[in-house]
Amino acid sequence: MVAFLTMKKIAIYDRYLSTAGGGERYSCKMAEILSKVPGYSVDLITDIFADLDKISGKLHLDLSKVKLKLFPYISDDYARRLTGKYDLFINATYLSALSPHGKKNIYLCYFPTLFNVDFGFLHRFLLIFFRLPAIWLFKLAARLTGGFTDINIEEGLYEPKRFMLRRGGWSNGSASLIVDGSCGFRLGIKNPSRSLLKEMKVKVSAFAIKEDGGQAQKPVFEYEEIIKKGRRQTVYPGLDRSVAKYRILIETDTFIPSSGDSFTADSRKLGAVLYNESGTGILKKIILKAIGYVPLFLTTFPRDLKFLDSYQKIVSISGYSSCWIEKYWGRKSTILFPPVDIESFAPEKNAAREKAILSVGRFFPQHHNKKQYELASAFIDMVKKYPADLEGYTLYLAGGLEDRPGYGEYVESIKEISEGYPVKVLTNLSFDRLAGLFRKASIFWHASGLGEDEEAHPEKFEHFGITTVEAMSAGCIPVVIEKGGQKEIVTDGIDGFLFRDLEELKEKTLDIIRGKVDGDALRRKALAGCRRFSNERFARDLLSIVKDII
Repeated sequence: MVAFLTMKKIAIYDRYLSTAGGGERYSCKMAEILSKVPGYSVDLITDIFADLDKISGKLHLDLSKVKLKLFPYISDDYARRLTGKYDLFINATYLSALSPHGKKNIYLCYFPTLFNVDFGFLHRFLLIFFRLPAIWLFKLAARLTGGFTDINIEEGLYEPKRFMLRRGGWSNGSASLIVDGSCGFRLGIKNPSRSLLKEMKVKVSAFAIKEDGGQAQKPVFEYEEIIKKGRRQTVYPGLDRSVAKYRILIETDTFIPSSGDSFTADSRKLGAVLYNESGTGILKKIILKAIGYVPLFLTTFPRDLKFLDSYQKIVSISGYSSCWIEKYWGRKSTILFPPVDIESFAPEKNAAREKAILSVGRFFPQHHNKKQYELASAFIDMVKKYPADLEGYTLYLAGGLEDRPGYGEYVESIKEISEGYPVKVLTNLSFDRLAGLFRKASIFWHASGLGEDEEAHPEKFEHFGITTVEAMSAGCIPVVIEKGGQKEIVTDGIDGFLFRDLEELKEKTLDIIRGKVDGDALRRKALAGCRRFSNERFARDLLSIVKDII
């Protein structure tokens, strides 16, 4: 136990933190649990700024003891410097081939998807002919900037890579930089033409950082200005070169683009656009800006799986994922089932169930599509063939919908075939409303992977099935596909049902509706069985893994 308590610094890397999806709840739950262990300091690392308060609220987590660190991947040397200071580095980024340099390292794998799974002809062409030039260019960028060691971005910049490569990066109105005193730091601040503020108030403060890491109480430099729309101002703090480090705080007025333009979906809180103008001659600026347009996959795409040798342990989220890790990667993994907040879905005692069938999953047309279109078609067919049995029943299709090409069209196609039938398509619901749907529904459907070849495309199936566990914890009877991770959650005929095709889905659903099975017994078994995937079980198993590795 003494060794366990001596570990101080832990980092969890999730590049897609800002999306706040299922994978992010997994990584953030790890951060929450580890941050509450005495003596631990936990950083969440990402490359696009995310508001941890908003993430906490959306995912129903407590990240108050977790710090956010921004990591714009620029070079292996930069990654080495960032990850090397941690006692434990956990890579929780999907399709990441990052080689870590922590004292101990864990690779979290949701599923061992092939790294070129989404590559088209252009991706493959660029990879063959431009991979080496891209690597050379990024090495040149590191050389031109002294390895990007002069400035570290603490928080407040949405796209830190742009800032590091001398392009403008939006702030959220409160940005923090750690700057070497010897770098001759100059800061560009712009109230851009797309801003909604005719005048933007700006305040820049510089605080010396002491040898013990603490910050001086009084600033050594302060600057305040009103910058008009479309104007740019350069600030030169004139820092003492004998002082190793300074913290630079940039505070500005903010605006939300979508509040002023109905054609813009950008709901971020934006401040000024910030530029690093330190020692940037015209030639260096041109080269760095050009490098900023080089696609990152050209430098991060792995030629082989040697990067996995840098990790002491691979953690998988299910037996299904673990099986494919061994098939694809030839590596063993430790299973850590995802944490499910089952208490939040607990049904009210003796509450009546409605004639409702529920399916929950993001709406998108490709890759591992949740098959809502097929489920709607199956339900409509049941209504037509068995009107007496289905009288009063409603199918609810709920899930997140992103503003991306094809996504909205997919939802509209479901609504089109469902017109005139009791099918409700509900997008981007609040957590409370979604939990309410779970509690009132009688039956839960899930069909990811329906009609797909599991051997040819195992990534198209549910790697685990969090929504199925949530449904069981709410007292729904699950009727889910006998593929992927669903088989690890539902035991057919005991706490729910498994189906192989739509005909079997309809048959088993009708058995429930007609009372041919003991629905109350199934619900009791479902409520008991879902405890295997509780937050408490996850915390216990996670701490056991961490203790074992260190």
